[in-house]
Amino acid sequence: MPAVGWHRPFRPVGNHIVATDLLESLADQAVPPVPAQRTFVAGVRRKLNPRLLVAQIIEFAVGVMAWAVLHMAMALLGALRYTVTGAWPEAHDRREHGHDR
Repeated sequence: MPAVGWHRPFRPVGNHIVATDLLESLADQAVPPVPAQRTFVAGVRRKLNPRLLVAQIIEFAVGVMAWAVLHMAMALLGALRYTVTGAWPEAHDRREHGHDR
């Protein structure tokens, strides 16, 4: 009786035995030669650098700019509130909004 978790790495197909293990099947695949160092680095730079730049621009536009606009709006609303009321918010009001920590 086979042990628990035991499996056959090969299965018969017709007159041939076929590997069912992924690593065994990859062992039979041909591997292309490694490109020259300069060609490889140039290819990585050509393909990767524009993608990294686009990712950083999107991250800046979505994340950082939204954070900056939010805090600028909070400052402008605080200045507008001070202009209209003529007084700073009470201490308990500021603590609720996280200004006195």
